[in-house]
Parts: sequence; structure tokens; C-alpha cells
Amino acid sequence: MGIKVGITGPVGSIKSEALAKVMEMLQNDGKVIEGTLMSEKSEHGKLYSYFITDILTKKKIEFARYDLVSRVKVDKLGVDTKALEELLIPSLEKALEEADIIVIDELGKIENATKNIKNEIEKVMKSEKEIIITLHKKSRNPVLQEFRAYESVRVFDITPINKNILPFKIVKVLNGEEESI
Repeated sequence: MGIKVGITGPVGSIKSEALAKVMEMLQNDGKVIEGTLMSEKSEHGKLYSYFITDILTKKKIEFARYDLVSRVKVDKLGVDTKALEELLIPSLEKALEEADIIVIDELGKIENATKNIKNEIEKVMKSEKEIIITLHKKSRNPVLQEFRAYESVRVFDITPINKNILPFKIVKVLNGEEESI
């Protein structure tokens, strides 16, 4: 079973910086990394929209926006589930075929948008692939609770104090140089 790493921290933490550093270090080691990254846009201090980017193709779409009418919401933003499925599912399918390591940024926001997305993420989680996810520290989301229960999972809590050393520790775990449990 591949090692599964979670990077957790409070909202507004430096999770994405740590993830970017880990990805850079692994790619420099020749690892193929695929999956998805999430970003947000704020205007005048208010959350405006969320974007998802395919790591391999660099394709980026806006999938949630404050003025989008949808029964599916992420942080009070309406979700374009069709657009999200059209990027996320092929990205994860390709990652399952080709990647050494699969990245899912901000698990806890997207997995319940549709049944197809939930099924694809569960397939990734149950795979033999090594996985890196970022997740909110206090989430009680069932998918995240299930992730934490998987064998060979190591969850790292990022803080301003350990933010510079943590990426090195995560890479050591993924390279099997440090005990993973």
C-alpha cells in the first residue's frame, strides 16, 4: 500500500506553500506528480470564487462563485458541478494510470459535490498509489475521517514554527527514509 500523507492546518495556514515545496522536491527527484490543486479569489476581503487546476495539463477552471446559483455549495459559494467533474475526474483517472504520487488539494471541500466525484476520490484513496492531500485541521467530514483511518497514513500539522522543515520531513516519509506510521 502506498504511503498516504495529509497536510493539515487551520484556515489561512501555509499548507499550500508546504505542498508546493514538497511537490518541487519530489519532481526534482524524478517523481511524476499528478492530481489537482485548489486556489481561491477574494475581492475586498470577501471570498469570491474557487478554482481547480490540473497539475499535469495546467488547465484551470473556476468551479465555485459567490453569485452562482446551485444547490451544491462550498463555503457558501455555488458550485458548477459539471465543470468540476469535467476537470477533476479525468485528472484523477490519469493520475491513477501514470503518476508516482497523486495530489488532492483541499480534500474536504470538493468530494461531496457529486456522487461521481466522491466515487473517484474513494477509488484514488483505496489505490496502491502514494497520495498527498491537504485538509482542514478541524474537519469532521466523513471522507477525511476515513482517510485518517487508512493504513499507512501520516498526517502532518503545519504551523508557522515548522513550516520550513516540514516539507523535508514529508519527502523523507514518502521516500521511505523515515518511519511512516
